[in-house]
Amino acid sequence: MENSLYVGLSRQMVLQRAMDLTANNVANISSPGYREQNPIFEEYISKPRNEKEPLSMVFDSGQYASAQSGPIQLTGGTYDVALSGSGFIGVKTPSGEIQYTRAGNFTTDSNGQLVTTSGFTVAGSGGSAITIPAEAKEVVITESGNVTVDGNAVGKLTIDEFESINDLRPEGNGLYSALRAGRPATETIVKQGYLEGSNVNSVVEMSRMIDILRQYQSTIKMLNSEHERQSSAIQRLAKISGN
Repeated sequence: MENSLYVGLSRQMVLQRAMDLTANNVANISSPGYREQNPIFEEYISKPRNEKEPLSMVFDSGQYASAQSGPIQLTGGTYDVALSGSGFIGVKTPSGEIQYTRAGNFTTDSNGQLVTTSGFTVAGSGGSAITIPAEAKEVVITESGNVTVDGNAVGKLTIDEFESINDLRPEGNGLYSALRAGRPATETIVKQGYLEGSNVNSVVEMSRMIDILRQYQSTIKMLNSEHERQSSAIQRLAKISGN
């Protein structure tokens, strides 16, 4: 009698997870380099005692990012870079870990180091920082990722690619941690003065939110009906026992 409640509750939980990710996609429509996030669900099947049919429930086991690139848009910003190809730019977190991003809206910190909007250091060769002198007049980032200041080389962007987008785990703020080692993205082209836009389709995401909401409401109705059915059954048993 409780199996339908378990199934309903598991469905309610995964729908909530799907809604959270969809809402986050909508919130990041304007975020540079953002990739649409989707949930990963798995089915769990068990055979309870004294039951003829197996019990099937669904649970959330993670999320993955879309492999589709967003549109490349001209900004004219000196430290803005977009990638044409499958590569990701390496950045160093405060803990020293190398993570990856497609959000190329970089800037410089008080020390002149090239950083992300979160303040993480953009990784140069070997993970070293790329420093732009305060007196710099011309900063050029070439298609291969080399950075020159007034004609002098100061570093090169770390740009790696991976066998699959599933080799990267979303960490928030446009960053991904590598689950498997990548390799140099030799065919990815760096475009200075451009940014990759979000690949989120607002119409699709809003339609998805409406569909999830309808399914969620339907699940609530099912759970309420089951609760009423069980309550009625208990009341009938109580009356029978009292006679």
